[in-house]
Amino acid sequence: MEVLHLTASQFIRPMGNGRTCPVLLGAEDDGGSRLEVVTKLRGPELDVKSQVAELVAAPLAAHLGISVPQAAVVDVPEGFDAVVPEVHRSAFRGSPGRNFGSLHLGAGFTTWPADRVPAGGHREQAVAVFGFDLLVQNPDRAGKNPNLWARSSTVGVYDHELAFSGLRFPIVGGAPRLWVLKDQAAVFRFMKNHVSYPWLRGSQVDLGPFGERLQGLSDDVIHGLLAGVPEEWRDGHDLCDAMGGYLREAREERAAFLDYVKHLLR
Repeated sequence: MEVLHLTASQFIRPMGNGRTCPVLLGAEDDGGSRLEVVTKLRGPELDVKSQVAELVAAPLAAHLGISVPQAAVVDVPEGFDAVVPEVHRSAFRGSPGRNFGSLHLGAGFTTWPADRVPAGGHREQAVAVFGFDLLVQNPDRAGKNPNLWARSSTVGVYDHELAFSGLRFPIVGGAPRLWVLKDQAAVFRFMKNHVSYPWLRGSQVDLGPFGERLQGLSDDVIHGLLAGVPEEWRDGHDLCDAMGGYLREAREERAAFLDYVKHLLR
């Protein structure tokens, strides 16, 4: 998945009252094409590490066969707050420059209801979503807040600001490696709340396609995932280097990782 680079040109509307208060903006690419992009502005609920996590997790999900809106870096020009309704201006004043965004899905999709159980192809996609969230240690797809969308035969994901939580908020002894037995219990505490867990637990799951895509997470692919992170988002931390090392190790230890996924869903 290519990461888009866009410049905000129009405020359209807020996108609900979530913790990160995303907004829908009109934006233009370098060729002048206009797109609508859901943008998460930097602020107390979305620091720079969260934006890095979003920008890396979205194309990683796509590589692992999961549908996800195309990621974007959205440049909000200085003074853009002047074209924003007064009630939203303070957020824009605090976040000029580059912010994380994703293309608006448009019409024809629905937010996945928390009590809806997937079947058929939807269920197969739910297996990949569970594996992905376990891999990136994302605790933010719980039953009451699925962060899933559906369109026809497709189930997709959004919201990854808490991805790579083990690298960003490591427990005593360092970030957990899910292929290491002693690290597995800490991660299970949040994965048992995952929206897919009750759907998949106690049933046979086919992790073959997910495992093949994890095997295909080459050094070049990992480099590409990290290359899209703006330089100014890298200052003051080594999260990108930590992500790269973690993903390379996950690829090499994929058999143990997939065994752990099966263990959780047994």
